[in-house]
Amino acid sequence: MKLFAILTLLLLQGDPFVRFTYCRDSAAGPYEKQCIELKADGTGQSRFKPRGSADIQASLSLSPPGREKFLSVIAATRNLADRQKYESKRKVANLGHKHIALEMTSEAREADFNYSDLKEVNALTTFFDGLINQQTFIQDLETATQYERLSIPERLDQLESEIKVGRIGDPPGLIPALDKLIQNERVLDFAREHAQQMKSQILVSK
Repeated sequence: MKLFAILTLLLLQGDPFVRFTYCRDSAAGPYEKQCIELKADGTGQSRFKPRGSADIQASLSLSPPGREKFLSVIAATRNLADRQKYESKRKVANLGHKHIALEMTSEAREADFNYSDLKEVNALTTFFDGLINQQTFIQDLETATQYERLSIPERLDQLESEIKVGRIGDPPGLIPALDKLIQNERVLDFAREHAQQMKSQILVSK
């Protein structure tokens, strides 16, 4: 769906949204909570709460295809119109509690759920889980560049695998992080070449 058509659909729904927040809790792993907050223009931030440490915040700006996807998954929910029905009635293992909130000019809508049977909610969850995964890799690469440069090739291998299986929300949004590696002469040449290859593959796939 073209961006113009999505924006038209949002306008037809009436009240435009100002900000959308997606938070996921986890009973295991390095983070207690991971949140993505985005405005309608695709800019915002990630907020990750490591266990026993203060929040880690980072700015986030979606690529044009990423913003189009973002608007699409929000539009499919009709601005969280059926939010009371998001939680499945089936007994499902704990997949990480989700809290989502949509701020509009006239009201705020929120929903809490573990797992949903609704395809539009699953599409939204998949997209934002992919953004969380993406921001985690970006942060890990930044840390590795400062303190563990020898680990960068392995991290790039892992990131490439995640892109191939569709677990990255906005692959073109990785290009600024890849450019930092490509331009950093302190990073191994092999890793910089791999980052360049990944960038080229992403650009071809856009």
